[in-house]
Amino acid sequence: MATLVLDNGAYTAKIGYSQETVSVIPNCQFRSKTSRLKTFTANQLDEIKDPSGLFYILPFQKGYLVNWDVQRKVWDHLFGKEMFKVEFADTSIIITEPYFNFTSIQESMNEILFEEYQFQSALRINAGSLSAHHYFHSKPSELCCLVVDSGFSFTHIVPYCRSKKLKEGIQLRSLVPADLPVSVLLPANPICYSWEGGKLLAHNPDYDEMVVTRDDYEENGHCICEENFDI
Repeated sequence: MATLVLDNGAYTAKIGYSQETVSVIPNCQFRSKTSRLKTFTANQLDEIKDPSGLFYILPFQKGYLVNWDVQRKVWDHLFGKEMFKVEFADTSIIITEPYFNFTSIQESMNEILFEEYQFQSALRINAGSLSAHHYFHSKPSELCCLVVDSGFSFTHIVPYCRSKKLKEGIQLRSLVPADLPVSVLLPANPICYSWEGGKLLAHNPDYDEMVVTRDDYEENGHCICEENFDI
């Protein structure tokens, strides 16, 4: 079974199968100010010779996914024949969402992934958690790290210890004591660092225990997602 990793950012979508490389694609639609009947989606922007006369239609507002019509059209394009040719019944998806996401948005995403697209299984996770997984995978001797996730809409600073997110520490309250050694890591490709973490996670021996399958969702509804996903 294939695993599709989608870091669904407010500005760009980082997407690719776990055995392949990542593609960075605008997560939005575009319309021309002079000809509003024509709409371009995601990487169709490359077809436009003069992008100066365009305006953006974004699925995200203030960091949260609120325009599902636009998001569906972007996903239809990404999952369709022009891009990744997803066979939903035989594909698992790892998809990111913001910290402190609203329950209504989470439930809408469950319904779209399982009921409309009918993915075989899904894992909703924070992008910062994928970055932490990537970091601990590359530095197995480290016990803790602080992920600074600076995205299109806002910045989160999140502590992780032994690969676990410490939710009570997400709001940074004090500076690190001066007597503690601190090292700062800037990844070579920070935009795709979370996606690379998702790629690693897809090959984790425990991956099947992290996901919710479509059968689980059909039997238990949203509650099984709420129980399994650490958001």
